[in-house]
Amino acid sequence: MIWKVGKNNTQNFLTACSYERVFGSKCRTALAAYGETSSEAGFWVADDNEGNPVAALFERDEVLVVSSNGRLSIQEMASFVKEHEIKEVDCSWEECAALQTILGGRTESSFYMAYQGGPLQLTEGLLIDGTNRLQEVFSVLQQSHEYYTTHLKFQPWSQDLMLKLNKGLCEVFLLEHDGKAIGTGSVISEDEAVGAIGAVAVIPAYRGKGFGSFITKYLVNHILEKGKQPVLISGYDEVAKLYRKVGFKETGRWGELYL
Repeated sequence: MIWKVGKNNTQNFLTACSYERVFGSKCRTALAAYGETSSEAGFWVADDNEGNPVAALFERDEVLVVSSNGRLSIQEMASFVKEHEIKEVDCSWEECAALQTILGGRTESSFYMAYQGGPLQLTEGLLIDGTNRLQEVFSVLQQSHEYYTTHLKFQPWSQDLMLKLNKGLCEVFLLEHDGKAIGTGSVISEDEAVGAIGAVAVIPAYRGKGFGSFITKYLVNHILEKGKQPVLISGYDEVAKLYRKVGFKETGRWGELYL
């Protein structure tokens, strides 16, 4: 069964957030940002027949994020997606592929990855706080990733981000070169064990010069300093090759289902 999160089952939700720590940390961070009674975001926990949590679910703006131990009923999940008119589902690849057989739609997939080494040597440089420069951050992302042009608008994106930034739940950085913002990267979510790196981007004119690697290494060191493990999802299999060079290894495969 899938239940709305309330005071009596919040711990079950948090337990399920630990099953997959990239999407799980995103669910956990969202709950801390919005709260269980928010009208802007929804939180649910799925239990098995014995009342044990099998998945945490978080929805905002018709996007559903799922952290599961692999025992969530796909049929029940498909019914939930239909009932709530979900347009995008982020989950494990196995669940994504199974959902597509029921719901149709288009899928994308690549790797969950976790960093396996120690602090990294950096060339000279510094990322600056992008909190007060979100318009520039969004511009870099739009120039770098089609998703930010086709699926996101600045106002809701920045409102969500500022809510988390103001509560200390995420961090956003900019990279400048010759006085121009050319790259960005974020610690998009955290839990007690990991920090999730996301939204790493370099505008096309400055790619191939090591800036993306520098941003990633900087964020890795920043998360390691907190005593946590850096994790991320690679956007594409080709991008995963770059993360492997930094020290990340695949821990599974994620999927996105667009309906």
